[in-house]
Amino acid sequence: MSPAHAHDVTSLIERHADLPAVQRLGALHTRLHRMLDRYEALERQAGRRWLEVVEAERAVQLAVEVAETARGDLAARLRTAYEAGPGAPLEALLGAGTFADLAVISEYTARTISLEGAVLRDSIVAQAMVVTRWAQVEARRARLAPRLRELRALLLAMELTVDEALEIAQRAAVAHEALEAQRLAIAEAAARIGTWDIIGYREDQSGLLALLGPTGGRTCGTPAGLAPTGETFESYASWYGWEFGGQPTATGAIFDPRLFTAANRWLPFGTFLRIHQGDRCAIVLVNDRGPYGRVERVIDLSEAAASYLGVGVSWVRAEILVPSEVT
Repeated sequence: MSPAHAHDVTSLIERHADLPAVQRLGALHTRLHRMLDRYEALERQAGRRWLEVVEAERAVQLAVEVAETARGDLAARLRTAYEAGPGAPLEALLGAGTFADLAVISEYTARTISLEGAVLRDSIVAQAMVVTRWAQVEARRARLAPRLRELRALLLAMELTVDEALEIAQRAAVAHEALEAQRLAIAEAAARIGTWDIIGYREDQSGLLALLGPTGGRTCGTPAGLAPTGETFESYASWYGWEFGGQPTATGAIFDPRLFTAANRWLPFGTFLRIHQGDRCAIVLVNDRGPYGRVERVIDLSEAAASYLGVGVSWVRAEILVPSEVT
């Protein structure tokens, strides 16, 4: 049998329905299509859960910082009280020359004791908050774990299925471009699941993101803190979303598809782009590398930015902006 040239496995089955190998190939192709759809849906759900874990871990770090500050304040208060000595308030009271002095000293002593009690309470509350935040992290990890197990099991099943399909295609000497595309999609899914990391929050880029202004990038104007360079280019833009949520970008920052960010293959990290699409504009922070696989696509927008602009795979105009202090 000479190699078929049809890219669509379905048309191949229609022409060679009498061949068991081709029938089996068609069944595997259909199964892989459904499995990939299922995997994409699960991956998006896992991305949301993963980002919840990352945010909870960030909350733990903030709670720890507050607790350390409260503990330091308490230690300073206790050191001051120790240096003053246990008899200091009594000596001050006994040394009062007038009833007015006595009243002032008494009020000061009562306030000091009350303040130390408040500092102690602040320290205890801060420590309790750390424990609470850690419990939230563990709870969110527990909700995420079953989804990850299902993803890994489905990924293994897809890998075994595509291997069987490719082997049948090779034995039957039929073209398998569609199967190769599925194999590539599975390999990309395996690479994504291998880069997820819930150990730590990683790079904090809140300072750069703040330069997007009060609209979070939803503007055609130039926010304070950014300056145009006069450089522009036009290209195709695509987007990526929750299937990458919670994964580290090339800068180390965690990808959050709700923020106005973008990937590009050559622009320096920390560059901003004002993307024009129709009558709308969005300003995005370049903090990742990509897109890959399609040379004509040079911008990969976050899901939020793409949704705001109405971008699927679209031709856009981009202006390069940079923080004003570097112009």
